[in-house]
Amino acid sequence: MNHSLMELVRDLITLIDDGELGVGFARPLERGSARGQVSVVQDAQDPQVLILLVRLDIMLVPSSDVERFYRTLLKLNHRFHGRASFNVDDKGMVYLSAGRPAEDLDPGEVVDLILWTSEQADHYDDLLEIEFPH
Repeated sequence: MNHSLMELVRDLITLIDDGELGVGFARPLERGSARGQVSVVQDAQDPQVLILLVRLDIMLVPSSDVERFYRTLLKLNHRFHGRASFNVDDKGMVYLSAGRPAEDLDPGEVVDLILWTSEQADHYDDLLEIEFPH
């Protein structure tokens, strides 16, 4: 784990332990070619629940072969077994996202959430860009 990831994990664990992690927390996250952020958001179904969200940019939806691209993303989502998923915003940007309720996260879960998700994003951003060039 690189120095900045270690600092981010350490800061998050401290904030969770101190009960100070709240909505509005956002920090940049980089791993290899993957870039994104770690943030805290309210759960859409229950605003009292805070979600620690890891979201990394993957690529723009390609202009051709879009149906095969979306099928590929769905297959990859299935392989992740619910740990993370690819999603697309209104502007066509593809992200890899994973979130967990922040309240009872232990240090190991914070490390796993950030490291595993960022590792997958760093791996798949390159593969998807090669397979689906713009």
